[in-house]
Amino acid sequence: MNANPSMPSPAAAGAGTIDAAVRPPSSPASPSEARWPFAFALTLTGLAGFLDAAAFVRFNHLYVSFMSGNSTHLGIAIADLAVPDLVAVLGVISAFVAGAAVGTAVADRVGVRLIGRVLALEAALFAAAILASLVGLSLPCVMIVALTMGIQNVLHQAVGGVDVGKGFVTGMLFRFGQSIARMAEAKLSWGSASTSLMNWLAFVGGAALGTLAIGALDFTLCLALALALVVALLVAVPRRDH
Repeated sequence: MNANPSMPSPAAAGAGTIDAAVRPPSSPASPSEARWPFAFALTLTGLAGFLDAAAFVRFNHLYVSFMSGNSTHLGIAIADLAVPDLVAVLGVISAFVAGAAVGTAVADRVGVRLIGRVLALEAALFAAAILASLVGLSLPCVMIVALTMGIQNVLHQAVGGVDVGKGFVTGMLFRFGQSIARMAEAKLSWGSASTSLMNWLAFVGGAALGTLAIGALDFTLCLALALALVVALLVAVPRRDH
């Protein structure tokens, strides 16, 4: 007697169960959720670079999105027994991790209209950071910005098979190196390979603008510029048919 074709084999059923178990509950914001997904993602990357540079100059080499740099700073603070630096770096790293947790929880529960809701949350947090800066609460201010950057990473867009919109600079360059190798083997086109390069250039360009801005303005005004950009994205980017 032939097996019932509608019944999966035990192996197939087990594989499906395993796949469901390891599949992440949330996925990146789909390109269909944003107008101009590549430009939107590059803007987020540039914003991360802008705030990283401004914070680095203003807060004694603290970053708000580049946690590899902060981890190096933490190791140096431990070796030097520099307790104030240790407290500050741990606070910023903890805030970023908390932001990643909050952003993931929001992405897992919201589904549709994720971009609009996360951008609105970012705007509220930037306003809180501006208030903290105005009253002289430097560490809470930079921690709120790091929290915001952690949350922002859930808005990355899948463009050309490459995750764009995160502030993971080392990963950008590593993926570009991989792309060069695959181009040499004719497994990848320059159009696809250039995505990682453009993502890195957006971060560097944002950092350059952040350095110029913090030289001419104070950190509060840099945050005001970031808030204005997020509000502009909130108005212009999310698609209204979701």
